[in-house]
Amino acid sequence: MQAIINANVATGEHDCDKLRSIIQGNILKIAEALAGELGWYSQNAQLVPESFQVISIKAVNSDSFKMLYEFSWDLFNPCLDLNETFTRHEEVRFHVKPGALVFDVIDNSRLSPADEL
Repeated sequence: MQAIINANVATGEHDCDKLRSIIQGNILKIAEALAGELGWYSQNAQLVPESFQVISIKAVNSDSFKMLYEFSWDLFNPCLDLNETFTRHEEVRFHVKPGALVFDVIDNSRLSPADEL
């Protein structure tokens, strides 16, 4: 699965600080794709969108980069006396395309019973 941030960026851009700034300013557009399906942890898990932070960006090759990021999610269930906040550190590869940053996001959505059969 791919997530895309449309940005004024040229192919061959190698300035990691510039890319970090572009991504941090637009990260909420792809936040749900980056977080994935939190239902694997709990049906009560709730993403905290404003918690997304780009930690670092490293060049892999001429137009491919690796981004390390973190985000938080809350788990609240009063019946089980749960009120916790968890922080996840993840990484994702992305490519610089003309006018866009294309992220290779792993699709971890739950399958429906029909899909499993």
